[in-house]
Amino acid sequence: MAPVAAPLFVPASRPERFAKAAASSADAVIVDLEDAVPESLKDEARGNLGAVAALAVPAFVRINAEGTPWHEADLAALRAHGLTRICVPKVEDPGLLDRIAARFPYAVTLIAQIETASGLEHALPIARHRQVAQLAFGPADFFLDMGMSASVEMTRHALCRLAVASRAAGIAPPLDGPAFRIGDAEALADECRTAVGCGAGGKLCIHPSQPVAVLEHFLPGPAEVEWASRIVSAASDGGARAVDGQMIDAPVIARARLVLQRNSRRGAGQQQIS
Repeated sequence: MAPVAAPLFVPASRPERFAKAAASSADAVIVDLEDAVPESLKDEARGNLGAVAALAVPAFVRINAEGTPWHEADLAALRAHGLTRICVPKVEDPGLLDRIAARFPYAVTLIAQIETASGLEHALPIARHRQVAQLAFGPADFFLDMGMSASVEMTRHALCRLAVASRAAGIAPPLDGPAFRIGDAEALADECRTAVGCGAGGKLCIHPSQPVAVLEHFLPGPAEVEWASRIVSAASDGGARAVDGQMIDAPVIARARLVLQRNSRRGAGQQQIS
């Protein structure tokens, strides 16, 4: 499947929000059985997974972590509904992913959340797991595990390592963690700029106002798209050797095509969730 840039979390206990999330500007939905659902509603939330397969955008389900009382029941519910996309929290080694994949009689696609120091140290083998599509940074649990307050410096360090691991493994760039200061547009923009500079390919979203801004940072702007279109057009003609004084060689053409591929992920939906 194509990589995602602005997936929107929606609580599994709020099925009335599933379709609204899918109709928003988010390019994917993550139906959350973990942090967004209180313990008293875990079983009820799991019963809502039947509506996930019909959503109009790629829909992942974030399960509860291995070792919790709900992990096995989550996997059984996913299998019962034939769901193939899973967001796995607190991944620290590829063995966890093997155990999850073994529970399904079909291939599953995984987003592996890196939320601990051990997970970060094992980022490359995790990224190389055959069913991992993307890594995602989980800052809240990561800084808790580190025993320190959140810092831009450590966030940059973690994201850069996840980006390098993803590239070395040949998978899509990682997703940055969510912006927790809801309604603070400048804080969201700052976090997006930091993530872009670290090689991230998108950012997790926890509020329906966030995907539009996230996509504007992680998808190419009009000038970049126009440049890429001219490069690809000139390369297709076979005659032009330069565009705007820039030599057209294989790496330039490849980059231009990548820009157009990224731009094709831009959605038209702008609906907000109340």
